[in-house]
Amino acid sequence: MSAIGGGKYMAVASSMTGSVLGLGAIGYFLDHKFGWPQYGVLTGALLGVVIGMYELYKSIYVKDKDQ
Repeated sequence: MSAIGGGKYMAVASSMTGSVLGLGAIGYFLDHKFGWPQYGVLTGALLGVVIGMYELYKSIYVKDKDQ
């Protein structure tokens, strides 16, 4: 991995972190609004992990258009 190629993986890491935290926060809000016992946070965080893994898969296995 070169210094230039490392930016792609940094973007994937920030995408995963953002999706887990963002969807977890939305789930937290829904839990408090509807009185759910943390189902929204759990569902949001798991959905964020799935989205992050998909982004990781795309960055590793899908060819870039500029190559």
